Amino acid sequence: MKKKCRICSGKIISILNFKKVALSGSFLKRENITKEKKYKLSAGVCEKCKHFQIENLVNPKKLFSHYIWETGVSKKNIELIIDLLKNLKLRYKLNNKSKVFEIASNDGVLLKEAKKKYNCNVLGIDPAKNLLKIAKKNNINTLIDFFSFKCSKKIIKEFGKFDFCIARNVIAHTPNPNDIFKGAENLLSSKGIFIVEVPHLENIFRDNQYDNIFHEHVGFHSVQSIKDLCSKNSLRLINVEKVDSQGGSIRCFITKKNRKMKINKNLDLMIIQEKKIGLFKLKTWFEFSKRVEKHKTFLNEYLKKLKKNNNKISAYGASGKGQALLQICDIGKYLDKIYDKSKLKQGLYTPGSHIKIVDPQKISIKNTDYLLLLSWNLAKEIANQESVFIKKGGKLVVPFPMPHVFK
Repeated sequence: MKKKCRICSGKIISILNFKKVALSGSFLKRENITKEKKYKLSAGVCEKCKHFQIENLVNPKKLFSHYIWETGVSKKNIELIIDLLKNLKLRYKLNNKSKVFEIASNDGVLLKEAKKKYNCNVLGIDPAKNLLKIAKKNNINTLIDFFSFKCSKKIIKEFGKFDFCIARNVIAHTPNPNDIFKGAENLLSSKGIFIVEVPHLENIFRDNQYDNIFHEHVGFHSVQSIKDLCSKNSLRLINVEKVDSQGGSIRCFITKKNRKMKINKNLDLMIIQEKKIGLFKLKTWFEFSKRVEKHKTFLNEYLKKLKKNNNKISAYGASGKGQALLQICDIGKYLDKIYDKSKLKQGLYTPGSHIKIVDPQKISIKNTDYLLLLSWNLAKEIANQESVFIKKGGKLVVPFPMPHVFK
């Protein structure tokens, strides 16, 4: 159990205990179900800086060396990437002379778009060896490794410094975010921009999104925690935007400490809002733990009632947070199948709950009355995709903030 904060080394106060669960990214072949391991999962808040984080760390190599979540599977993800690149072109002069580096570049889709639309010089890094094949198909040069300060020095020797360093949905995954920020500062050119996207702690708190808590997600970020990481690593947070991603995220724009750029007033306003709703008070998080228990009970009763009324229930989305929700709430017993578009996941079984993952093309009103959206952050995209199912009377259930039928 981790007793010191991953940002400031302060003491961690325990808030939530989910006991033992299987790793959310460890999808199984049928013959391996009996060999599955489970790990303790609990979360707490730093007494000093109030950063919310898990207490039970698993070796990152076990979590990310083989990874079957693909950026390019979701249309929404592609839209967000295109939006980000347009933003960088308009505000920070992204062009055909720009060098772009991406931390945790996954299947290379972001860098592919940067190369295709803006003719940028691009490079990615990701520890997942299995994703290298997809990145190669996308014609993206990708290093197989975890990014760090030490790694940044090697990269500079071979490729020089970069104008843009992008880290989407990765800072929450790393046990040592200071090392990532230090590495990014080293890798950036004097006028370089470091872009960080993370799920926003405000949304997690406000909408009961405790399904975000699993072993891959080590820390949960506020604007304040990103600002703290910048201050500790010779960087400066200059702007923050809210992004409709992962149930509500923040997109942070960061420069080297000495670069003179005006700080957007939105930044201070967002920190004031975070303080106003109590994100930096221990009392707030103890109250949150009570809300989590109430939600768990309500979700169980909701699905139990549907089942009692002879409804056939399956789930959509074999996401990490979906696997956390199934295990934390023990609701796999109500579900027949899990549907997911990822070819890498189809045919496998979910961790902990051991439900088979099936191609969404097999969704039919004959075999399903209700679909529980485990990838609830993509509710609109899934509703469009399953419009025939809905027209025939099928219903989509969104679990947060409280379970309800999507309309």
